[in-house]
Amino acid sequence: MTGRRRDVLMAGVAVVAVVLAAWCWNQGTTSTDFAPIVEGAPDFTGTHWSGPWIGGACAAVAVAGLAVLDIWRRRL
Repeated sequence: MTGRRRDVLMAGVAVVAVVLAAWCWNQGTTSTDFAPIVEGAPDFTGTHWSGPWIGGACAAVAVAGLAVLDIWRRRL
């Protein structure tokens, strides 16, 4: 595989990994609206963070970063 073709492939991997990270992050957060408990108190929103989804998003960002570093390292 030539250097140019490998760079394009790694750039594609980086883009796919970033898209996957965004999708995982969106799957890993859930917001729920709650009514006030006491009359006159404000409403509030609770957010649930799902560890496996957020961890998957972090791993995908790490893969994207490694792909970009690989492209940069091969250019030097």
